[in-house]
Amino acid sequence: MKRPFNSFLAPKLEEFILSRQAANKWNVSYDKDIHRFDNYIARNYPDANILTDEMLSWCNQRPTEKGYSCRARTAAIWHFVDYARLQKWYNIERRRDTSNEASIYVPHYFTSEELSLFFNECDSYFLDLAFRRKSRANMLNRLELPVFFRLLLSSGMRTCEARWLKCSDVDFNTGVIEIEKSKGINQHRIVLHETMLSILRDYNNAMSKLMPGRIHLFPNRNDCPHKPEWESHHFRNIWYKISNERACPYDLRSYYAVTNITKWENHGYELSGKLLFLSRSMGHKNIQSTFGYFHITPMLTDKLKRNTEKNFNRILPKLPTDEKE
Repeated sequence: MKRPFNSFLAPKLEEFILSRQAANKWNVSYDKDIHRFDNYIARNYPDANILTDEMLSWCNQRPTEKGYSCRARTAAIWHFVDYARLQKWYNIERRRDTSNEASIYVPHYFTSEELSLFFNECDSYFLDLAFRRKSRANMLNRLELPVFFRLLLSSGMRTCEARWLKCSDVDFNTGVIEIEKSKGINQHRIVLHETMLSILRDYNNAMSKLMPGRIHLFPNRNDCPHKPEWESHHFRNIWYKISNERACPYDLRSYYAVTNITKWENHGYELSGKLLFLSRSMGHKNIQSTFGYFHITPMLTDKLKRNTEKNFNRILPKLPTDEKE
């Protein structure tokens, strides 16, 4: 059953969500926060009929929040405010904080041994789980998650991009994936390595038998995209069996970027074409986001510092927090 809104904003919020869904730009993870904002308005402004700047104090950064977590919590509300401003519903002057705060989180750089242990554990963990608990959800996880995590590692996709993929987005003959729904630029392409393409073909054949006619590449039992908790929960269950280091699924994307950049060590300074290609394949809005990965690439960082010490930090800004999903 659809969860209702409680404040005077209810019809406007419903229209906004429908417009985003029609444009294929609605993220189900927004539901929780937009309902919390609606409850805040209903509780604190029960007699109001106009959205004001004062009400947007809910979007203020809390003492327990970092810049990224605040932006993640308030993203849906600011999208709504932008929409309301465009529709001329309310005279809202306040704008979202677009500061590019540097991330303090350093992605985990996986060793070859860690990756080998992780995927061995991943394969055996879900096989055992599906055998012991014969449910549809466990059978789907058995097929999906080992391929899902391998796809992140080999393609550099954002976790949300992989979760939102439809079968029609993948050309199983050429290995080209069209990413139409993304956090960054509206659309970009990724070309899979032949090894990953072979795995994906086998996976798709197995899934087609289990769930004929499915729409999504990695569906839940209702053929809808999984929520972020799906990937993070299962990643933790596997990762902490093999390591005590801090890591998350998104670090597989960082590993992809750093691994590619590290290969350029012996290619001199002909970085422009390679960097542009990497930036486009990773779906970055601008090349500055790609530059941020140089800070976690020790080999090239040391080399660039030796040659451009004075301008190093100006040339290579730190990885921004909004790069993480």
